[in-house]
Amino acid sequence: MRPLRLAFMSSPALGVPCLEALRAAPDLDLVQVVTMGDCRRTRRGEACPTAVGERALALDLPLFRWEAGMAGAAEALLAGLDLDAVVVIAFARILRPSLLALPRLGCLNLHASLLPWGRGASPIQQAILEGLDVTGWSAMLMEERLDAGPVLAREELAVAPDWTAADLAAALAARAPAFLLATLRAWARGELTPEPQDEAAATYACCIAAGAGAIDWRLGAADLARRVRAYQPSPGTWFRRDGARIRLRRAAAVPDGGGAAPGTVVATRPAWRVACGAGALDLLEVVPEGRRPMPAAAYLNGRPSRPGEILENG
Repeated sequence: MRPLRLAFMSSPALGVPCLEALRAAPDLDLVQVVTMGDCRRTRRGEACPTAVGERALALDLPLFRWEAGMAGAAEALLAGLDLDAVVVIAFARILRPSLLALPRLGCLNLHASLLPWGRGASPIQQAILEGLDVTGWSAMLMEERLDAGPVLAREELAVAPDWTAADLAAALAARAPAFLLATLRAWARGELTPEPQDEAAATYACCIAAGAGAIDWRLGAADLARRVRAYQPSPGTWFRRDGARIRLRRAAAVPDGGGAAPGTVVATRPAWRVACGAGALDLLEVVPEGRRPMPAAAYLNGRPSRPGEILENG
């Protein structure tokens, strides 16, 4: 039996381990990688490939950069490759039904949630925001509707209570290759039955707005602590002090805010503690404007605070 001919569509670092696994598997033939167009990431504004694109170039794999308006070109390219399957991870493009119909086995999407929970662009952040104990991967056959196709398999992952979105993404990325290869091979052998999703149970994790990380001290401390972890590293969370933005990288919720108004500093030792709508938030690591991350205690050595000071919302 000839190796399965595959194309891989992905862009972020989350997809890199699966790219490497597909490239190394002797029974798979990865003939094309498709990624988003180059993004500007250097200080001098130079265009750089996505994380998947960069790794594909290093592995000497054929790479197609999908820029705006290139859906037709991408489809034409894939149509000429006699593909058995297309594997998709966090690609952030809507694929036409005509493209989805090209491969013999269909387009297999690895989605970072236990569908039907968490359809959409930000399931990793949403898992942290909602304080989930368990999330995972779903292997889904793609259809025209967003993340609504039938599920072939799921893989659960326990979420540690102190994880940031970056931590959860790293844990998911580490688990993805074995799950993908096992699912892909079982699907090719006809051993899996697609399971329709329960539409009544579907939830959505929408795109995160750039301003979502602005701290509002009127919220509960537990909610704010989850936001700090969910929005690390992007878009980050922040508040203002004397008009200057201070990014908050680590924080912990405590149940007692001392009855103070939201935003009021209630203690500076052993932690910089700020009253919230419910409870209080211990500010543990901050990034002042133009500075590197530092413990809040180190920041206060140079910019002392005192109980009763009012910190501004983000």
